[in-house]
Amino acid sequence: MGRPAKGARLYLRDGRIDPKSGRVVAAVYFIRDGQKNISTGCGPERLEDAQIALAEYVTARKAASRATDRAQHPEEVLVDEVVALYAREKAPKVADPGSASARLTAILDWWGGKTLGEIRRSSCQAYVAHRSSQPIKTFKDPSRARLVTPAGARRELEDLSAAVTYWAAEYPLTRKPEFTYPAAILGSRDALSRNQVAALLRAARGWRLVNGRWRETAMSTRSNRAHLVRFVLMGIYTGTRPGVLPKLRWTPSDDCAWVDLDKGWIYRRGRKEADHPTKRRPMCRIPKRLLRHMHRWRRQDDALNLQRAKAGLPSIETVLHHGGRAIRGRIRKGFHGIVADAGLPDAVTPHWQRHTAATWLMEADVPLRRAAQYLGMTPRTLEKVYGHHRPDYQSDVSAAFERSGRRAA
Repeated sequence: MGRPAKGARLYLRDGRIDPKSGRVVAAVYFIRDGQKNISTGCGPERLEDAQIALAEYVTARKAASRATDRAQHPEEVLVDEVVALYAREKAPKVADPGSASARLTAILDWWGGKTLGEIRRSSCQAYVAHRSSQPIKTFKDPSRARLVTPAGARRELEDLSAAVTYWAAEYPLTRKPEFTYPAAILGSRDALSRNQVAALLRAARGWRLVNGRWRETAMSTRSNRAHLVRFVLMGIYTGTRPGVLPKLRWTPSDDCAWVDLDKGWIYRRGRKEADHPTKRRPMCRIPKRLLRHMHRWRRQDDALNLQRAKAGLPSIETVLHHGGRAIRGRIRKGFHGIVADAGLPDAVTPHWQRHTAATWLMEADVPLRRAAQYLGMTPRTLEKVYGHHRPDYQSDVSAAFERSGRRAA
């Protein structure tokens, strides 16, 4: 029995010198489909464009062929094709497209050239072992970069599984590959105390804890950290996910989170943005203490915009900005700096602000459903993860033993 066809896939044809003309021919990605070799016109630096070209080719080929009437065997479908389709149509619509794109790139680095039929327990375990030996690419200094965790590799496999499901909805498979994941590790659900939050804010305002005493930092450090004061206060008071806060705008927006100071609301998604079932972003009322800060920040930004207008510079539109420029991506490096200067553990990340907000709401005995709605969680998740912080947690059990003890005495 012959080997099953691999289907259309990408390969990089190395650069060479044309023997007839003597000219240098640059390296370029080709689509290989059986005996066909079709140039994408994309060089090594344009892998994503080549993947899009592959997805378009596969879509057109299958639409014109009656072969789409039958279910495909996983051995006939390349992972490259599946990921290319997902990256083009689905990934741009997820909650964090940038992170999704990075995960899909990591997937193709290892799974590229393989078929869906090669997805099995052993290959999934080999992938996790491979990824756990690699440094995280976002670190500027690779020598100091942490290694990818099994949890990170698990998240990438979940993306690959989602891509397979998305493919199968359009091009049915005779069977869906079964994925094997490393054991899920629950992240920290620790919360900051009020003294720790105060220390974090003091560090954001330009102070550093040295040998138990606070010392003022240089003016440049204080200027660079001005946006972190806003970031911490909004994160603690609203529990909004740290990926949403940098996008927050002062004026109504169709595609970004925005603030209505007159009514006292934060809209965590744009007016035309769809909500995500696993990362819900409901509107939330701004607590009065935070609202006073935000009114002051808005006055500061309005005054700065007048100066920028005179200098011919664009106005500031986002609540968080660095030197008048909107913040791209997530806030990590600066936050790590104030954590260190505040004398807090290295494990504290921006997401701790959300844990802190949830914990404080539970400790204040806010009704479960209202707290869940405010944070954008389900009541079940809030109770499961943070319910032990409620003042009446298991109080009925304790009271039952008290009554039992009196009768026994």
